[in-house]
Amino acid sequence: MNSLIRIAAGPLRRAAAILTLILGIAAGLGLLLDRLFPFPVQQLEPSPATRVLDRDGKPLRFFLAPDGMWRFPMTLEEISPDLAAALIDSEDRHFRIHPGINPLSVLRAAWINVRHGRVVSGASTIPMQVARLADPRPRTLKAKVVESFRALQLCWHHPRDQILLWYVNLAPFGGNVVGVRAAAWHYFGKDPATLSLGEIALLSVLPRSPTRYNPLKNPGLAREVRDRVLDRFAAHEVFDAARVAEAKTRPLLASRATVPQGAPHFSRWVRARQPEASVIGSSINRRAQDIMEARITGRMDDLRRQGIGNAAVVVLDIKSREILAYAGSVDFWDKTQGQVDNALSRRSPGSTLKPFLYALAFDQGHLAPGSMLLDVPTDFAGYVPENYGQNFQGLVSARLALATSLNVPAARLLVRCGLVPFHDLLRRGGLSTLDRAAGHYGLSMALGGSEVRLLELTNLYATLAEGGVHKPVRPQSGGSGATGEGVRIFSPEACAMVLDILTGTRRPDLPDAWEFTLAAPKVAWKTGTSFGHRDAWAVGLSRELAIGVWVGNPDGSQCANISGARHAAPLLFDLFRALSPGTTQLPAFPTPALQRIQVCSVSGDSPGPACQTTTTTAIAGVTKLPACAMHRHIFVNPDTGLRLHGDCLLAGESREETALVWPSELVAFRRAQGANLQGLPATDPGCADVPEESGPVITSPSPSTPYLIRPDAPPSFQRLALSAAAAAGASAHYWYVNGRHVARTAPETPCFIPLVEGEHVVMVTDDQGRSASSSFSVRNPAKAGLGSAGQP
Repeated sequence: MNSLIRIAAGPLRRAAAILTLILGIAAGLGLLLDRLFPFPVQQLEPSPATRVLDRDGKPLRFFLAPDGMWRFPMTLEEISPDLAAALIDSEDRHFRIHPGINPLSVLRAAWINVRHGRVVSGASTIPMQVARLADPRPRTLKAKVVESFRALQLCWHHPRDQILLWYVNLAPFGGNVVGVRAAAWHYFGKDPATLSLGEIALLSVLPRSPTRYNPLKNPGLAREVRDRVLDRFAAHEVFDAARVAEAKTRPLLASRATVPQGAPHFSRWVRARQPEASVIGSSINRRAQDIMEARITGRMDDLRRQGIGNAAVVVLDIKSREILAYAGSVDFWDKTQGQVDNALSRRSPGSTLKPFLYALAFDQGHLAPGSMLLDVPTDFAGYVPENYGQNFQGLVSARLALATSLNVPAARLLVRCGLVPFHDLLRRGGLSTLDRAAGHYGLSMALGGSEVRLLELTNLYATLAEGGVHKPVRPQSGGSGATGEGVRIFSPEACAMVLDILTGTRRPDLPDAWEFTLAAPKVAWKTGTSFGHRDAWAVGLSRELAIGVWVGNPDGSQCANISGARHAAPLLFDLFRALSPGTTQLPAFPTPALQRIQVCSVSGDSPGPACQTTTTTAIAGVTKLPACAMHRHIFVNPDTGLRLHGDCLLAGESREETALVWPSELVAFRRAQGANLQGLPATDPGCADVPEESGPVITSPSPSTPYLIRPDAPPSFQRLALSAAAAAGASAHYWYVNGRHVARTAPETPCFIPLVEGEHVVMVTDDQGRSASSSFSVRNPAKAGLGSAGQP
């Protein structure tokens, strides 16, 4: 017996050794092939389609993947137990235990195929299907061998849950629909987490034949397949029989999904910021977006009748800076101009930057709302700004100058504040379009001589509403930094003063006493109209919202008589009434240094002993106004009222008075308009020690000789010199022709004006308030006897 055992053991050992050798060689060969031909894992994670969601997680807009596929990847956590169980039972019951290929399934498939004389069953496991999806090949025996090897590689290197996840995300469901999430949306309009058991059953087998089992094209066959799969689930005890029976009674309600197209400009912008993202949870509030779009559409018929072709709106949450609503144009699908995103386009801002200039001046301490500013024609080395409507107020408070958006006071204020500090402030406030040096923009920077984006401008206004703390705009909701610290660029006190001024501006939608109108939201607002009448703006702030409106033509063409107040502001207040009804307070923030101070009621400066006073708001420890120079103590002859100087005061009786000395530029302007401002009394002739106070003497033009326009010379070469002999103590001359300011020069420097046919009056006033006037005429020989009045 022992000898027989020894005889039998010999061949068994040899067989075992041979088998071990074969397995060892196979394993070594497998390892070698695995090293030489690693699995192309990168092919398992192709670029996804993009889903942009609103702030509630609902679809806002979907974008195809770069290869044109609807592919919405899921994570392991998002695969429900029901979905995992259904897929495994339908496609690969032994998925958890086989090494990548199922030998029993291979043998069974081979026997079936031989018996039928054709390929009936492929015995593909889930790893084999994933391998085929990563590297598609024609269905040949060689391809099957490669897929089998690749399946073994997958199972060697990756956990089963990861392999299942790849299958979930790559399985084909017909046409350009890839993966379970895309299929759930495409066929049922659902998220995979909300699929019913019957819908899961159909999706688990749909990749086998996406065309035949398509529930949209073949609903009857799709239901039959679903029921067969459900029966198999019950037979395999994957799901409870009662649950399966209940699922079979439900109709299969499939309907082709509509691709979401909400907030198209916004969605395109946020996708461009995150081109690789599969899901972008945005900050858009769907209700606010719908209201905003309806209000824009409601206004456009009237705007188009006035030659204004488009509009853009941005709505921000002041606290978080989240974008709640966004429209880059009225109709994104308009082929002529709808694709232009006017919320991001660079446009001239008109007067909308002025509030930030005044806030800067308040913080620098040389201005308060009650300070007085000159609004007279002014020549800044060749740059001559004019007010809208071309009228001048003379002397106005800073409050009125900002509230009525006067250009000349703003330009003069920018000279005091400095170009560079203002430019730096706007850059720190997020206006990225100011990408050139401050000197490039000059004084026009405060009047619209630059470019801004509506989104960035609205966010800078939100900074005013949050007490001067600037934060970046946020296109996505929640997350860290939603209410971050930000960077302070204004003091709370300066913001409070600016908001107070902007709140008092007369509104186009309400009477003057708007605060007594029921349900009217309280709004601080500012408008702007660009150079050349191409853009109109309105930006406003309520307690919670910052809203920016732009109207105009995207191609930059002119819109006759366009105005921010007439064309943009009505839409702004439509939106505030709809989105912020009944809001009666502006944003509140602490202003510990805000105080009331006394100022001269005429000059707005620190009062002297001769000033009547009033009060204005100021910043404690910061506001330092100059002493009033407009009220001056003088002595006059009590009989004649003439001014006394020096020894004259000792020669007889005198009376002390307070004289009001107006700024020389204001005097020049008023006199050119025919309104003589009362100034210092003339000097008593008995004061011999005081030189005579004569004014300037005009030396050109001559009143006695007409000037001729030569037809043989270009107009640019025909200019008339204005010059005057200066009086003692003068340092500047202000020139007016026909009441229109033409230049400010040094006394010894002439200015030149073009020849315009007609009769003209020229006036010069020096900085001491002394004036002279003359007349001159210009003739055109080519129109002998037909001269007409004109303006130089």
